[in-house]
Amino acid sequence: MISAITGKLARVHEDRVTIEVGGLSYDVLVSPVTARALAARRDQEVRLETIFYIQGAPGGVGNTVPVLVGFTSEVDRGFFEHFITVGGIGPRAALKALAIPAPRIARAIESEDIVTLSSLPGIGKQKAAKIVAELKGKVTRFALSVGGEAGEKAEAPAAVEPADEVVAEALEVLLQLGYRRQEAEDMIRQVMAGRADIRGAEAIIQEIYRSTQGQGERR
Repeated sequence: MISAITGKLARVHEDRVTIEVGGLSYDVLVSPVTARALAARRDQEVRLETIFYIQGAPGGVGNTVPVLVGFTSEVDRGFFEHFITVGGIGPRAALKALAIPAPRIARAIESEDIVTLSSLPGIGKQKAAKIVAELKGKVTRFALSVGGEAGEKAEAPAAVEPADEVVAEALEVLLQLGYRRQEAEDMIRQVMAGRADIRGAEAIIQEIYRSTQGQGERR
């Protein structure tokens, strides 16, 4: 399994980039958003989080092709892994659909914004409804992301009060999504203060998302 690739960015196309590593050139499929983010970094060293899969059905010579899909952050790779679980959306179709940042798509899913989802390349109203039906409630953490495809490295998690594994896990998620430590800790404390019955990091993230959505509507 190839989980990441680091090397010189030799070429950038609309749907793929070429990374040179140790005298070898690797074509890596990317989304339109990732391609735009990498356009200015040609001839520089880059690191892409990757997913490796075999395209085609086994059974004979020439029927299968190894494929690398690349992302500038673990957050975007994580969203993609959720997105391709929707029936009828394979890796290439998913990449084509990611014409806007993953956090915006995740927010559209969580808010059942069929208009935005159906405007994505290759996604009509019927498929948009299917995406909402299968993913709503599962991509909340990505909807909260403030980093998009920036590829910024998250801060290392540290102990928080209360020293609870669930709270620490929620903090780590928020840091990966691009929030500053103090901001993330404050949001977690507010949720825990108002909902002492909450169990599980995912429940904390969902409650934070609902809270931020409510604040946006009141503005």
